[in-house]
Amino acid sequence: PLGDGMIRFLLALCLVTSLAGTASADALDRILERGTVKLGVRKAAPPFSYQDENGKAAGLAVRLCNTVVQLIARHHNTQLSAEYEFVDARQRFGALAQDRTDLHCGPASATLRRRETLDFSLIYFVDGAAAAVRPDGSFDTIFDTPGARFGVVDGTTTKGVVEDLMERNTLDVTLETYGGHEEGLAALAASEVDVYFGDQAILFFQIEAQGLIGKLNVIEEVLSFEPYALAMKRGEGDLRLAVDRALSQIYETGLIYQMILSELGDYPLSTEAKTLYLVVGLPE
Repeated sequence: PLGDGMIRFLLALCLVTSLAGTASADALDRILERGTVKLGVRKAAPPFSYQDENGKAAGLAVRLCNTVVQLIARHHNTQLSAEYEFVDARQRFGALAQDRTDLHCGPASATLRRRETLDFSLIYFVDGAAAAVRPDGSFDTIFDTPGARFGVVDGTTTKGVVEDLMERNTLDVTLETYGGHEEGLAALAASEVDVYFGDQAILFFQIEAQGLIGKLNVIEEVLSFEPYALAMKRGEGDLRLAVDRALSQIYETGLIYQMILSELGDYPLSTEAKTLYLVVGLPE
């Protein structure tokens, strides 16, 4: 017969095994069981993700996510629908951690630091931080701007880029933070800040969308490398595989270029950006 100590050990082992099985349950299993994918959408980051005038989720990342959902459903021979939760830059990753969303659809840079707590899909777009200024010649360069007022959206990698820039170059400037690019660019146009930072594609799109062409310019210099990817909670291996399989199909068929043209218009893709989709997509 087993002694009390051995019985207690086996009971504890069963409990640990049970808990481990529960902890390893992947988001994909929950998605397939309930038939819906909960998508987190950055509310005000066009052209990648935003809430349009009809209150619906829109943008390149949202379109990608919707197609990913369709391809996952096809792969598993089932029906899936998408549910949307609008978030800002500060809320987006917390929504994943709290299981309010399964997948974040927006301009999120995949960095090593973020990968400590998150998982990321294959890269879907490459951008870089840039600066917008008023065309009065006051700030042709951001490195000789004593007393200037800088602006940036809070909770973004661009904010970190700007803070590092200020520290490394000992710039005598102040930094204002905003909840979204529309607010920040409006502050720049109203001379409330002197230089406003954001990812280059977003700045170009927002300046045109807000009717600020001729009133604001984007400095050509790119300050960082920002590889955008779809984000999910760390440890969701099955979901990440399903998302990467879908993205690889989108890249292989060339559908990604149609999406970019539809959502970003005439934004000039560099040769490197065009080559990206031939390199990052994975064979089955």
